[in-house]
Amino acid sequence: MENSPVREEPGRARRIARGVLIALCILGLLLAAAWVALRRAYPPQRLAAMLAESVTTATGRAFRIDGELTLHLLPRLTIDATQVALANAEWGTEPDMLRARHIGFEIDLRELLSGIVRIRSVDIEGGELRFESDGSGRYNWRLAAAAGGGGPGRAVPQISLDRLAATDARISYRQGRDGAAQELHIESLVAEAAGDGRSQLNAGLALGPQRWAVEGHTGPLDALLAGAAEWPLDLRATGEGVSASLQGSMGTGAHAGALDAKVALQVTSAKALAPWGDAAATVPLPLAWQATLTHTPGQWRADAIQLSLAGQRLAGHASLKASAGSPIRLEAELSAPTWAVAGLPALSALQARVAFEPGRLEVEPFSFTIAGGQARGQLRVGLPPDAAPRIDLQLSARSMAIESLEAVRGGARLFKGGRANLDAKLAMSGRTAWALAGSSSGEALLTARDVGLVGRAASMDRDILARLIDALIPTGQSRDNLLVQCAVVRLALRNGVAAIDRSIAVETRQMAISASGEINLARRTLSLAFHPQVKRGLDLNPGSLVDLLVLQGPLDAPVLSINPRGAVRQAANVGAAAATGGITLLAPMLRPLSGAPSSCAQAEGKPAAAAGRPTAKAAPPRRHLLPWRNAAPAR
Repeated sequence: MENSPVREEPGRARRIARGVLIALCILGLLLAAAWVALRRAYPPQRLAAMLAESVTTATGRAFRIDGELTLHLLPRLTIDATQVALANAEWGTEPDMLRARHIGFEIDLRELLSGIVRIRSVDIEGGELRFESDGSGRYNWRLAAAAGGGGPGRAVPQISLDRLAATDARISYRQGRDGAAQELHIESLVAEAAGDGRSQLNAGLALGPQRWAVEGHTGPLDALLAGAAEWPLDLRATGEGVSASLQGSMGTGAHAGALDAKVALQVTSAKALAPWGDAAATVPLPLAWQATLTHTPGQWRADAIQLSLAGQRLAGHASLKASAGSPIRLEAELSAPTWAVAGLPALSALQARVAFEPGRLEVEPFSFTIAGGQARGQLRVGLPPDAAPRIDLQLSARSMAIESLEAVRGGARLFKGGRANLDAKLAMSGRTAWALAGSSSGEALLTARDVGLVGRAASMDRDILARLIDALIPTGQSRDNLLVQCAVVRLALRNGVAAIDRSIAVETRQMAISASGEINLARRTLSLAFHPQVKRGLDLNPGSLVDLLVLQGPLDAPVLSINPRGAVRQAANVGAAAATGGITLLAPMLRPLSGAPSSCAQAEGKPAAAAGRPTAKAAPPRRHLLPWRNAAPAR
């Protein structure tokens, strides 16, 4: 009797096993019945049609499954479709906006039986998504629900999406029907509900050779399908030598194309800019840019721009307009506290208004401080499609410090104090700096006042300017106390050639120097003769002056030579020089000046009265090559 319970245990186990087996059989029969019922209620063709109708209704575009469609019940209801397509806008360049080699859907079965299409996940392989604009304010990603809401008397199925994944997909964008398409390769992408009303996004992208890792949050995928007016975005992207961020919102559905976001970009490697073309790869680095970017139909606007290029900073705002029937036009107002330009002193307080449209760039007005002086002007650039740029420049700079300008030249110091003015009005054409200079026409005028000369330059054998000054200063005269009262360089250019007829001049208290000849920017040569003269009433022996100094040769390495008096006297024939087109040699009239206009006033092209000297009792003017006039009396 004591062992009877033990003998009953095997029998109880067998009964439990039989019960479980029977339950499993019943469950299997129920599942089989459900499967048969589901297959009858939702055969692949009907399910494909239902999905196509739901997507077509939600997007307003025809959705097709051109390949096979298979359905699996376990472990979840899944649908696999091949050769899936979503139609493009009727004006698009391609019939389909979206094509995919394979799409897998995972659908909530219970809600499907209630008439709700809840897509747990969508997996896309080999997709192609084409974004296009027709150039007149229409975008193919601006989707709208189909008219009629699915037809009278018909209930439109609800559709929602929890997770979206894509591999080996490509997104392209084309601006205008004739524009070149830019392509982005999606190596992998996963967007899924994060449980806080947002979706988590992680993606690996490639733009040309540049790879990007993207992460962050977006609005819910349901809102994307529903066409939300503001779909939140908070994304960060990193690549080799580059990082970017975007925080704001974009419009979807009927509001597609709208954007309001803070955007930031940092670039430390030229490789990151290579996909944007050769010109972009030459941008000074490191680059940092941030702005509030807004897009409305027909216009992009960037406010609160902060741009840093190799440590130089710009701020301002810009807008890009592209309305139907009008050319694209970019307008910007920019400012910079300082800006460095090769070959010039640092610019400061830079202000510029920029306008660009196809074939034309305008920078007017612009202003900046340079070498302690103020400069203003305007720049217009014509950009014909099959010809070199055409440039019109007007510039006026006042009171620039000579010492600051000289510091850029390098070498030994030659000047002390003094201020300079520059006025230029030039037209030119070319693709390089020398081509522009060689085609320039117009006038440039540089004047300087009260410039002191410092001690003898240590690099006299290498510095042509120092050698020129040293040769023109009389022997035995100290340069430490020598003051240049005025200096003038006026270039009347025609196709890059300036004929110099006493339009270069220098005056000190003791003497005046004038030059004639030619500067040829097209050939990069110069040929100038400098002739000094003594001013009346000063204790300076004319015999101590150089009779004539000739500077000629290539612009980057001209040669100085001093002509003997006899040779100069014989060669100084203005008519012969004009007839041969050679250098205009100055006659060696080493006598005191008497009654002629100031050489600086003459060089500037001013009338004799502009020098502010009395002209009464002056001798009738003689047609000398160098018409000097008397300077102020010695003190």
